[in-house]
Amino acid sequence: MEGPPEYRELEHTADVGFELEATSETGAFEAAALAMFDLMVELDGVRPREVRTIRATGTTGDRENLLIRWLTELLYLYEADRFAVGAVTVTSLGAREIAASVTGEPIDPARHTLRSEIKAATYHDLELSERGGRWRVRIIFDT
Repeated sequence: MEGPPEYRELEHTADVGFELEATSETGAFEAAALAMFDLMVELDGVRPREVRTIRATGTTGDRENLLIRWLTELLYLYEADRFAVGAVTVTSLGAREIAASVTGEPIDPARHTLRSEIKAATYHDLELSERGGRWRVRIIFDT
């Protein structure tokens, strides 16, 4: 998936969040990653200069935990490497593990428009579910 996915930003007292739908579980993980980055940096300005492989492993065996771990790995990439992701392709998605190829570039404050600062993905009001072939993600981030 490339570019900002369609999502609805959730109003929350002090934090930020979104909800979105996808046609597959893989698509839900990809869209959640890009929606999170879209909350942090304007994705239209992110160029596909580097490709990195990101892996995350769930600790409890449920999908919500895997989603939290996945987004946490991507937050680490953003915070530690100051790397903005503009495209995500999930290459494998198992019961407890996800791997993806992400494309983007190091953040350049002179060129990138920064938005919200996200500290952590939270379990508060978290939802990852499938109904009628549509995958729904709802998540709140600590800011």
